[in-house]
Amino acid sequence: MKKFLAILVALVVALAGLTSIACAESTANPHAAEWLSADVAASLDTLKRVDADGILYEMNCDYDYYTPVFAAILSQFGAFDAGCSAFATWNETGECFLTARNYDYRHYDPNGAYTGLNVALHCAPEGKYKSIGVADACWLALAGGEYYAGVLDDGATDTSLVAVLPYLCVDGLNEKGLSISILKLDIKDGETPVDQQESGKIAVTHSVLGRYILDNCATVDEAVALAKEYNVRNIAGMDFHIFVTDATGASIVLEWRNNELTVTETNAVTNFYVGFDDAEDRYKDGVCTEKALTLGNTVREYHYGYGHGYHRFAGMVSALERYIDFTREDYITKMTPEQAMKILSVAAQDPGTEATSMTQYSIIYDAQHGCATVWLGQDYATSYTISLE
Repeated sequence: MKKFLAILVALVVALAGLTSIACAESTANPHAAEWLSADVAASLDTLKRVDADGILYEMNCDYDYYTPVFAAILSQFGAFDAGCSAFATWNETGECFLTARNYDYRHYDPNGAYTGLNVALHCAPEGKYKSIGVADACWLALAGGEYYAGVLDDGATDTSLVAVLPYLCVDGLNEKGLSISILKLDIKDGETPVDQQESGKIAVTHSVLGRYILDNCATVDEAVALAKEYNVRNIAGMDFHIFVTDATGASIVLEWRNNELTVTETNAVTNFYVGFDDAEDRYKDGVCTEKALTLGNTVREYHYGYGHGYHRFAGMVSALERYIDFTREDYITKMTPEQAMKILSVAAQDPGTEATSMTQYSIIYDAQHGCATVWLGQDYATSYTISLE
């Protein structure tokens, strides 16, 4: 394995020097890396701007991203961070299961202004499930270059690295109605981020595992089984958990605290461990940055582990309580997509002192109709639709 990783790293170094080669053909934006195959290049040609500011783009991924070349490129990406909030609910008729999430992170452009650069992807790998999802393309800067609003169709920025975005999706939905959302976790003093080392298992990061789940799993049970097949590793010392839902209304969180996979049923999640009960005040440089806030009068039982985002969690769960169908023993919630959007707006974050503040976008995935509605930067008057069809 070490020898294989060394080969991948060497290949990455070689590839990194190829992305600035002049483009042979005229396109809206160059994508000139020599490792690009014809089908990858054709997919990059489908990249188009969705909103006027260039915060959201859309692209078809009709190529094989399971090759050694993509494995090599992925090793360039050492870190990404995000706050985020997510919950799941049935629609008002109980016929459609919705997964709603805010993606929170504060990015800057070269002038120091707040920015975002997200790409809605349509993935259709051969022999696997079709899916839609959103990737934060600002993280492409980790492999070199500047990526911020508007650059993917500026006529100059090389878009070759956009081809790896299927592995950088922070949320998504596949044709079977299974959805994933990746959210940040804090690491408690004295603990270490996940770095599983079980013999015979391939090591993956959370976003890569999320891609494998979207491509291969139809239910949360299948997602759990798949997660057990891999060693999950941290990203530059940072940890995450994965919220997984399916079309039956099942919703769980996968967590790897102390290198052990924990699976917890829950309909809401932010940035603390939901599989544990050890909530503590969160300190940064000796200053308490957030007081743990829990709910005492709920019909559902929730755990409050170490981390942050308690206030956002309490706000979401309090709102969800209003929509419980008490005629059912499982206490499912039912609401319109508009009501779910309002809950997301309550949990949204303005730019703050934490890097994980600032809501880039809010999104609601509809498992039964295979589509998603997106709102950018807390502009809840303007929405965009992404569809599997």
